Amino acid sequence: MTQSKKILINATNLHEGGGVQVATSFLKDLVSLNLDKNLEFSAFVSVEVDCNIEEKSVYKNFFSEYRIVEAKEIGLLNSHKLNCYDVVFTVFGPFFLPFYRKKHISGFAQPWVIHPVEDVLYQFKFYKRFLLKFKYLLASYVFTKADLLIVESDHIRKLLMTKGYKNRIEVVENAISTIFFDKREWQPIPEYFFASKKINIGVLSGSYPHKNLDFVIRLAQRLELIHPNRFNFVFTLKPQKYDELLKGRQISSVCNIGVISLRQCPIFYNNIQGVILPSLLECFSITPFEAMLMKKIIFLSDRSFFREVCLNHAVYFDPLSVNNAISMLENFFLKEGGLSIEEHLKSAHNFVVSKRTSDSKAKSYIRLISSL
Repeated sequence: MTQSKKILINATNLHEGGGVQVATSFLKDLVSLNLDKNLEFSAFVSVEVDCNIEEKSVYKNFFSEYRIVEAKEIGLLNSHKLNCYDVVFTVFGPFFLPFYRKKHISGFAQPWVIHPVEDVLYQFKFYKRFLLKFKYLLASYVFTKADLLIVESDHIRKLLMTKGYKNRIEVVENAISTIFFDKREWQPIPEYFFASKKINIGVLSGSYPHKNLDFVIRLAQRLELIHPNRFNFVFTLKPQKYDELLKGRQISSVCNIGVISLRQCPIFYNNIQGVILPSLLECFSITPFEAMLMKKIIFLSDRSFFREVCLNHAVYFDPLSVNNAISMLENFFLKEGGLSIEEHLKSAHNFVVSKRTSDSKAKSYIRLISSL
């Protein structure tokens, strides 16, 4: 009798943003797939990932072991505890397993490792710059220790190769969760955050430095002076992170709905007219594709990491120029005779519906896991 291959899905280090959504979507799709009986799965997740999981009894029946685990319980000095598994798949690294002796697959989504970071670092004092550079130098080293890296675009794969990475690197494109295609899965959110007489712009993002979220705060402040009571920016941050972002500033055109679950995302999109992402660094975010699918305008930093994925189906602006962003918003929402919004949204929607969905992405993950 063939012995089962024991696989651990490691999502213990994911606490906010797109990483939590990707892990949640993967676990959901994994449970519904018709898998090889010789594959035995366990899942260790963070509190945040677990909070997104519905019907936990189904997951606990599917996985040999499913539990909430802090990353430190299995990382670094405790990594020897994982030697009972044939493969550890860390949904997104870095995750250092120096005493784990079998196969480790790591998802890669660390733009600091592969892109120039000067635009992000300038906002910090010297000691903080030094700490960030050291942190991501260490992260770069940790990624070299994985047996297989999974990236979300061929562009990222090539950048890693030019950086000297010798790992096996495979591309599995990010994909829209199947939840978006089944309204029965959608969950409501409080609608009083959305201003019925204003243009609501969603800011779906974690609070990482490279996301450049202070730019949106400064943009909102300027718009209040130029176009009072016209725009409303809705964030999805943890309350503490939102307070840190505001720094005591009182701005009537921004609000925070708090962290939302994957199942609440479609309703969030239904209540807004557009999404803005002023990122200075990025590997790949699924938010632009979700916005296109839901027929919302996506405003993105004019950077190669967005343009190569979204082509002409997004509206681009300089993430270092508030004036440029204001002109972009004015052209789309406040001026007559410009580009037809309906035409733009239809083109973007048609572009994204041809993309893969998360269940096919999950199958690609399983194929790679099985290949080791």
